[in-house]
Amino acid sequence: MSQICPDIISFPESPATHPERWVLMNVFTRQCLGVGPEVMTVLANPDVESTATYRIWRIWRFSHIDGLLADPSRFKRDAGTWGDPQIVDHATLIKLLKDQCIFIDDLASYRARFDVKKSLLDRQRFGTYHQQLGQQLIAIERRDPTAWWLEQKFTPDLAAIRQDNLYGAVQDRFLDQWLPRRITPGMRILDLGCGAGTIAQKMARLGASVLGVDPNPEYIRRASERAEGDSTFQVLDLNSPGALDALPAASFDCIYMSDALLFYFVPYEPGKPLDLLRFISDIKRLLKPGGTFLSLEPHPVFYIQPWLGDPARPFTVMTEYLHTHWRINPPLATLTRPFLDAGFTVIGIEELASDPENPKVDARAARFAAEFPVWLLVEFQAPANA
Repeated sequence: MSQICPDIISFPESPATHPERWVLMNVFTRQCLGVGPEVMTVLANPDVESTATYRIWRIWRFSHIDGLLADPSRFKRDAGTWGDPQIVDHATLIKLLKDQCIFIDDLASYRARFDVKKSLLDRQRFGTYHQQLGQQLIAIERRDPTAWWLEQKFTPDLAAIRQDNLYGAVQDRFLDQWLPRRITPGMRILDLGCGAGTIAQKMARLGASVLGVDPNPEYIRRASERAEGDSTFQVLDLNSPGALDALPAASFDCIYMSDALLFYFVPYEPGKPLDLLRFISDIKRLLKPGGTFLSLEPHPVFYIQPWLGDPARPFTVMTEYLHTHWRINPPLATLTRPFLDAGFTVIGIEELASDPENPKVDARAARFAAEFPVWLLVEFQAPANA
């Protein structure tokens, strides 16, 4: 017997030019379907047979393919792009509602699907956001995730962060304002997971001596070609035990890491956990007494939450925080506790926001990120006697 899933919301997406259009969305699975108002009568009585016909629009799309910070709402935002409706009978409608997890047959079986994927071909389990993204890129789009990541974050020459998405509107904007207040000439900085070296170059231009390390040889090659000031780069597989052993102890005033620490809490590959305590021990060893570890990570609350509502005043629907199934960024207490236990002190927290009037990015994105920060910076200070 079919039943409406308890995780469903519905809302009109009906501008005057395209009336009577509704969105049915499963906020946990991020699936949705566009429907006419006549479908609403079926939601209350799914098993009552009818000879009526119904209008539906297949509006779901994997919007994250547009970039890690693209609209995460997963449906066509402009009703004018929905096209003509598909006219379906009752049986076909029920099947479509089940395909999008709007109707379910068994609550226990549905709940069991909220688990990590076992492989890229696993369509039964919903998995984490990064697993879904990997499946989409590799198994469906047939694209190289490494190249895709570079394309959607950096300008084609890799010299700067793109300004037409939230990387530029939030992260880059913040760093350009914040780093000059923290970086002084002569500081020795280690950039862990430096990628193509864009942030390392920002710090080098401020007079710091920067060592950037990353496991990807292509990233390091590109970073080395553009090295500025006192900046050097080398390949280090941070996931391998002992990878940082060759770096001398107490040799850095500051260690910087962005968009990578989260994988120590919820690993990208299920069953292959990274050694967080070893990593923290390495950080503590490499920092000078009183040095700082700067962790810039996706916000544990608002990152990849849907941008719903009017572009001028978007809202979101929270679905998880303490127990991560969909997200992979840890709650704030989970993020900080291992560092505090190791003797670090939290000396600063910043929640990165956008300019709501930024004309370079989508209006809904700019206003959402002005109210709901999508990155979090935590400053950890090593013990003075480390």
